[in-house]
Amino acid sequence: MPNIFEQSLLNETERRNAMFAGDIFREHPTRAWSALADFARARIAQHFGNLDPRRAQHELSVESFVQLVAGLKTDFTNHPETKQLVRAVLTETGHDVPSTVFDVPRLRVVTSDGYLSAGVGYAYKTHRDTWYAAPSCQVNWWASLYDLEPSQSLTFYPAFFTRPCANTSAEFDYDDWQRNGRTSAVRQISKDTRQHPLPLVDLPEAEAIRLVMPADHYVQFSAAQLHRTTPNSSGLTRFSIDFRTINLQDYELQRGAPNADNASRGSTISDFLRATDFSPLMPQLSSV
Repeated sequence: MPNIFEQSLLNETERRNAMFAGDIFREHPTRAWSALADFARARIAQHFGNLDPRRAQHELSVESFVQLVAGLKTDFTNHPETKQLVRAVLTETGHDVPSTVFDVPRLRVVTSDGYLSAGVGYAYKTHRDTWYAAPSCQVNWWASLYDLEPSQSLTFYPAFFTRPCANTSAEFDYDDWQRNGRTSAVRQISKDTRQHPLPLVDLPEAEAIRLVMPADHYVQFSAAQLHRTTPNSSGLTRFSIDFRTINLQDYELQRGAPNADNASRGSTISDFLRATDFSPLMPQLSSV
């Protein structure tokens, strides 16, 4: 069974290798991480105005909520300050910035009690990021912007790190996802019809763990880790931020987590930016 580290003293290289073996890291916020989270909350406050963002779903129509959140997510992801704050996080946590690439951070919005479960509010079902064509050396970073309740948490199945889980990843093509999946999110309201890779079996809840953390505490884990969004029944909308990093030496030397069951096509590597100057890692692809 993989380990869950709390406030680990491992250095960044040791940490990556541990994640490639299935370990999960739960960390207290650093100064730079708190700055990133504060910036995200400031963007949320600006877009929601006088509304309490966690309770706005009880006051707005679903259509109005979708339009508001779509603008918020685009603003946060594309704001130049967001990338600067991510680089500060990487520097503060001991990463070799010239050897590190990252994808732009996302602000995730998961409403309560089925108010919105598609498109911009999609609650991810059980999956590995590798099923979505992520490289095996990818590291995921995730944090809630407000204190979590158990029904707002991430659920992990660490016993399945090297154990195959029958799934539909063979039907997932990342090039098609870039052309159609992402661009159609805002139009998905009552039902999400995009081609998400999904498990074909029910996962045993006896082997599931939930990470329930205070606001801004963050978790790091391998892209091969099997996990899902816990169904939100708290009455409050969950807001979280996440991004992904890759060490270029890991990528070039094909170091990473084992492939237990992924059969997706394509690669997300064209999404990644150099942490030094935010230029695309693969400009010939990102311009297509």
